[in-house]
Amino acid sequence: MRSLIRSLLLLQILAACSSAPTTPSVEVAPPAPLPDGILMRARSGIGEDSLRVLKEPYAQARAITVYVATNRERETTERGDSLLFGRADVWVPGNHPIGTLGEDFKSGSLEPLAIEDWKAAIRKNTDWGILVFVHGFNVTFPEALLRAAQIAYDMKFQGQVVLFSWPAGARGGFFEKNLILRTYERNLQNARESIDAATRVFEELLSLSIPVQVLVHSMGHQVVVPALQRASTGTGAARPWIQELILNAPDLDPSEFEAAREGLGRVAKRITIYCSRTDQALRASKAFHGSARLGSCSAFAGVDVINVSEVDDPGLTGLGHGYYSSRPVLTDIYQVILGIPAERRLFMRASSSSAQENFILRR
Repeated sequence: MRSLIRSLLLLQILAACSSAPTTPSVEVAPPAPLPDGILMRARSGIGEDSLRVLKEPYAQARAITVYVATNRERETTERGDSLLFGRADVWVPGNHPIGTLGEDFKSGSLEPLAIEDWKAAIRKNTDWGILVFVHGFNVTFPEALLRAAQIAYDMKFQGQVVLFSWPAGARGGFFEKNLILRTYERNLQNARESIDAATRVFEELLSLSIPVQVLVHSMGHQVVVPALQRASTGTGAARPWIQELILNAPDLDPSEFEAAREGLGRVAKRITIYCSRTDQALRASKAFHGSARLGSCSAFAGVDVINVSEVDDPGLTGLGHGYYSSRPVLTDIYQVILGIPAERRLFMRASSSSAQENFILRR
C-alpha cells in the first residue's frame, strides 16, 4: 500500500512539473577558453580524450629515445666545426630516486642522422610535441644524454625528447678537472660560441610546426637566450611557437634577459624562471662577473618567477643549483607543460608584493 501511495505522489509531482509554465530562455555566456597546454587542449576534465595523451604509463624501466643536436667535437669538451644530428636510446631504471643518475642508467651509442631523417623521426609522435633540454656548465656529453632521459622519464613526458649539447665540461686530467675557474672560463667562451649552432637547431624545430617546450639550466642560458632572440627576428613566425620556455637557475645577467625579453615574447607563449637566493653556484658566478645573476631572483612583468629556496636547501643538497631535475621542481614543470596557471598549481603560494619573485614553491 505504501509503495502504491509513493507511486501516485511521484506521478503527481511529475505531472506538475510538466505542466509548469516555462520561463524565458536565458542566454548563457560561453565558458572561458582553457589555458593553452597539452592536457588543457585535449578536453576539460579527465576523460578518455584527455588520457589519450597520457598513453605511456612509465611504470617500469624503459628506454627513452633522445634526439641529439650537438656542436661538440666527437662528444668531447671541444667545439666542432659543424652540427651533428643523431639519436641515442637511454635505459632508465624504474626504481631510481627521482632526479638522480646512477650506474643502472645505460645509454647506447649515438647514431648519426641526416637532418631530414632527424626531423622525420621527431614528427612521428606529436601529441605532446617536443621537449628540448639544454644543459649547463661542466656537463659531459654522456651526462647530458642521461639527464635528458631522466627528466623525460620522471615527468612521464609523452612526446619527443631533444637534447642540444654544447661543449661543456672539464678537460681530462686530475689537475684540470679541479681548476674550476679555468673550466668556467672555457665553458663560458664555448657557450657564447655555440649561439649560432643553437639558433639553427631552433629554426629546424620551428620548421616542424610542432609545439615545443624548452627547458634550460644554468650556463645554458648564455646559449639559449641570445639564440632565441635571433630566431625571433630571423624566422618570420607569425605567432609564438614555443609553448613553455622554462629557465632554471639562469647564469645570466638580468639586464641581458631584459634586453632579450621582447624577442623571447615573440617566440614563447609563457616564460617561467625558477630561482633561488641560496644558490651558492650563482653567488660564485656573481663574484666572477661582478653582476647579479638572473637565477638569484629578479622580477619581470609578464614572467612567472618562482623562488624554490624552500625546496632546495644548500645545507642538504650541496650548492643549491641542481634543483631543476628534482622531484618538487619536476612536479611543477609537469604542471607548467600541462598549461596550468602558476597560482593554480600544487604547492605554490604567492610571494609578497615587494619580493623579487611572483611565487614561492612550498616545502
